Amino acid sequence: MKKLLFLLPCAFGLQLLVAQNPNPVLTPDEAVRLALEKNYDIQLTRADADIARLNNTKGNAGMLPAVNFVAGDNIGVNGVQVQNFADGRTIEAYGALNNTLTASVQLNWTLFDGRRMQIAKKRLEELEALGQINLRNQIQQTTAEVLQAYYQIVRTRLNERALAEVITLNEERLRIAEARLAAGFAAQTDALQARIDLNQRRADLLNQQIQTDASKRALNRLLVRPPETAFDVDETLLNTYKPDRNALLEKITTQNPGLLSLRKNAEISSLVIEENSALNKPRITGIGQFNTLRSDNASDFILNNTRAGLTVGASMVIPLYTGGNYKRQVEVARVQAQQAGLQVETQRLNVETELDNQLAFFNVNGQVLTLEEENVKNARESLNVSTERFRLGQTNALEVQTAQNTLEQALTRRNLVQYNLKATELQLRFLAGEL
Repeated sequence: MKKLLFLLPCAFGLQLLVAQNPNPVLTPDEAVRLALEKNYDIQLTRADADIARLNNTKGNAGMLPAVNFVAGDNIGVNGVQVQNFADGRTIEAYGALNNTLTASVQLNWTLFDGRRMQIAKKRLEELEALGQINLRNQIQQTTAEVLQAYYQIVRTRLNERALAEVITLNEERLRIAEARLAAGFAAQTDALQARIDLNQRRADLLNQQIQTDASKRALNRLLVRPPETAFDVDETLLNTYKPDRNALLEKITTQNPGLLSLRKNAEISSLVIEENSALNKPRITGIGQFNTLRSDNASDFILNNTRAGLTVGASMVIPLYTGGNYKRQVEVARVQAQQAGLQVETQRLNVETELDNQLAFFNVNGQVLTLEEENVKNARESLNVSTERFRLGQTNALEVQTAQNTLEQALTRRNLVQYNLKATELQLRFLAGEL
């Protein structure tokens, strides 16, 4: 019965802590949804993906003809013009006007270039696919950042609750110390120390609330909201995640966005080799023109002339010597492809190492959490016993103070371990491309 009466002030203090913040509750799913809609990093990456999609056309690969309309008009005035003919005639003209008008539709179409056009189109398709992979990668990264920021707020709120509980216990300790002092059963130092500890815990709570507010502003930034947007979070860090290394490793191989991006870059590098190798191949270009011309000459024997016609032809260019530039481009592309392959293997090794590190950290923290849960239970029981002994005059204030500090430390450690488990879960899901 005494234990129940002792815990009632704690529960009342926690209710007051909750009642002070009647803000709308933001759930993890809602936070992720807002980030996917508004986050600037995602919008920038989506714009890059759209650019790659727009660039993926046959025209950009050089597979379609270029058609141009060309027109010109030349007007001239002859100051003096004298023409002597074989039959003795002479024509003299002063200030004669002449005009030549031309117009044509020209078509140039690359018919063959050693399949370089087809390879370029394939490269553009791969770049579009890379844009989508990078977009998924950014979505995964942003989701991980949002959830980590969210659970950081949960952790700070749980620390606030722990401090609120300790403050309530300190208040109870102060009441007992003052009652014992008034009855002449204890020295004034017990009450003074209890008041000092109470003020210290209240200051700790204020500092903890500052950390919570800073964490909320950080999350609002990720959600592209005003920094002071008020909200509360679902204050739980319970973890039911059960990772399986083999399943995670298989998903990493097929779903990890960073690894997929590097693999796609390696494929694009291979296409660049083929594309540059085609530079040494013959290039055949088809040419077609429809030309019209009209000329007027007031001082000539022929006053005007009009022509129109179609011209069709082809040209071929065979590179004979380019100073080794084409060969150099191929060799550079080959080295870059080798670099891309090494980057894939390096990333694969890094991801597998990170997987094992996170799994080890997760498993150890799971064991630590069990110990800390037991520590919290034992610390509460120890504090309850010490407080009752202090109330009955069977111990001094130092024992109660030590028990309170032990409980506070146990609660803080437990909150940290719970947060570490949640953060590790997010990292494992990110590595597996599951977010």
